[in-house]
Amino acid sequence: MKSSTAISRRLIIYLGLTLPILWLVTAFISAAAVMHEIDEAGDTQMSQLAQRLMHTPINLDTSHYPTLPEIPQKQRGLIDSKESGYAIWYKGQLINADQTGHSIPYRNNYQGFINQGHWWQSHAWRLFYLNNPQQQLQVAVSFSMHERLQTVLRAVWSQLAVSILAIPLLLWLIVWGVRRGTKPLQKLTQILYQRDPHSVTPITSAVPSEIQPMINALNDLLQRIEQTRARELRFTADAAHELRSPLAALKVQTEVLALTPLSDTQQQRVRTIEHSIDRTTHLVDQLLTLSRLDPLTAPPYTTAVNWTEITNEAIESVSLQARQRHCRIQRQYQSETAYILPLTGDPTLLTILIRNLLDNAIRYSPEHSTINLTLAADCITITNPCNAIAAENMQRLRERFFRPAGQESSGSGLGLSIVDGVAQLHGLIVEINNYQIQRSENNGFQVALKQKTG
Repeated sequence: MKSSTAISRRLIIYLGLTLPILWLVTAFISAAAVMHEIDEAGDTQMSQLAQRLMHTPINLDTSHYPTLPEIPQKQRGLIDSKESGYAIWYKGQLINADQTGHSIPYRNNYQGFINQGHWWQSHAWRLFYLNNPQQQLQVAVSFSMHERLQTVLRAVWSQLAVSILAIPLLLWLIVWGVRRGTKPLQKLTQILYQRDPHSVTPITSAVPSEIQPMINALNDLLQRIEQTRARELRFTADAAHELRSPLAALKVQTEVLALTPLSDTQQQRVRTIEHSIDRTTHLVDQLLTLSRLDPLTAPPYTTAVNWTEITNEAIESVSLQARQRHCRIQRQYQSETAYILPLTGDPTLLTILIRNLLDNAIRYSPEHSTINLTLAADCITITNPCNAIAAENMQRLRERFFRPAGQESSGSGLGLSIVDGVAQLHGLIVEINNYQIQRSENNGFQVALKQKTG
């Protein structure tokens, strides 16, 4: 199944995309709120200014406009007289106004606020009219709507500038926070990678509460797997033990039957039965060996290895089979036995390993063949003549019960599986390949045991 994007990367992408969007939405709402507050404050000031102008004594002579002395430029501060203005009318005639107020239009008997232009236009104005019919006075105050908008934009831009400067820090904090938050997952991943493939012990690790249900489910699954494997191993061992006694009895009865006077056809049938019993007995023995190997994660007993004793015992155990096929086992040392790998291990398991390799070599070699057992400091090899094995079958030879098509020799298809299991327990790798026998056109088969590297 194709792996999906890492959780940490997805969190960084989601936060990196959603936070700017959230900030833009927040900035828009804040700008609308600020604009409302500025409008409210500005309208209140315009109303108060208009009321003060209405109650301030004014020269009603429309022909006289009082002029105030000009404020020096250095003393003007930040005054911008073009952003606001006022105008006063008496009987419809303008009697007082500042520079901006001259452009305020007169509206007879109008009171209240009115907008002149739209807020996005640079010459839009907010006007407030106040009318006193008894004194026949009308006052108008104006304020630039564009200036109000500029005030909001400056406030938003100030906030945006600070946010832009803070973006690198924000991104670093997001990455740091995500990695910090997913650190328990990374630790759990390391624990799972380092676990022995055969281990079914419960996973114990400090993980977030959201991950704990998954850990509990994994532990429950491991427990069920262990129970299933234990039942399977018990069944295999019990079945093998139960079969050994009747097979031994059948073997004895068949040998007795073979000694009685029988016709050639009957003798051939007895030999076929005997051959089948031998094959079944061999299969039972292999199943018993597998049932003992499967639960192991390390050799049950470790001591210094004496390869002379191990190979002697292995050769002795297959000597009868070798004599029956007129095969010769030739052992060669290319190093002192004290330096042959592995230096330590379980002698019983290593004997089983060599015995299975010799057994396979004898079974699949032509009669009158020579099987070579070579022991060196860095490699142990067993070679025997046989037909070349197809490349597609070579990779499957370690599979249990797999036997290439066209095999005439009897076998269970478990020998190399047992060899592979024992080798792994001792830190060895098993290399199998075809080879060309020197000074001959015949093919051969070679199994090499080498030290695992890395």
